[in-house]
Amino acid sequence: MAVLTDYHFHTEISLDSAAPYYDMVMAEYNAGVRRACVTDHCDVMDWKTLGFNPQCRTVARQELEAYEKYRPLLPADLQLRMGMELAEMIFHPELAEELSSPPWLDFILGSYHLTKEYGDYHDIDYSDPAVRRGLCDIYLRDIQQVAELNYFDVMAHIGYFRRYAMRAGADMGLTLAQHGDRIEHLLRTLIQNGRGVELNCSGLRDGCGPFPSEEILKLYKSLGGEIVTVGSDAHRPQDAARCVDQGQEVLRACGFRYIAVFTKRKPEFIPI
Repeated sequence: MAVLTDYHFHTEISLDSAAPYYDMVMAEYNAGVRRACVTDHCDVMDWKTLGFNPQCRTVARQELEAYEKYRPLLPADLQLRMGMELAEMIFHPELAEELSSPPWLDFILGSYHLTKEYGDYHDIDYSDPAVRRGLCDIYLRDIQQVAELNYFDVMAHIGYFRRYAMRAGADMGLTLAQHGDRIEHLLRTLIQNGRGVELNCSGLRDGCGPFPSEEILKLYKSLGGEIVTVGSDAHRPQDAARCVDQGQEVLRACGFRYIAVFTKRKPEFIPI
């Protein structure tokens, strides 16, 4: 039986989670996960005010303190790692090297949630046809900029804004038919820079499919992409590890035979 992994979940260190660190990690373990990495938000920009978020400078230290406090209390067969979700780097790229530099970090997700034009993807008015027409172009423009930075290991939840669009009644997202050249360019950039792609299972949990989609995952594989992590993106204990088993099945169906886990920013491949 394949080992369950979860390399994307949040605790109270993230501003959008109230889950105690120990409770969240134990919820992952009780759900069957044996390879886990805490990836609390290190957001350079505040998603509410769109101003600089000074809390980003404290996240890595908080992760270390929580790990050292609770690791002796955790099961011996849980391989727990320290990470972060480093977001909005394109707004302050000069900070990215500093924020990603602590030597105790095992893993960094490169993430993006805010547009320069409309703010947070969560808050965009998807009912506006003009917004919908240009949104995929804005998204691809910005994550291409993220991909060209060197301060993360795996790009998080490609195409995740589809969740919010669908909640607003707009079925839209990235497709190879409409955006194939730009998506291929993005994936080639990640591969050439030694970066991976996350299979984010929150869309499976919400009923709108994985992020990225299966066709994008298959393209990544066909281009020679090998580094893939699986994450639940859980912010509450009740969502810990939800659908990560289904996510591993999606990867297998897309032709992957291994998933990546990290120690000190170096990938290790385990069979699925």
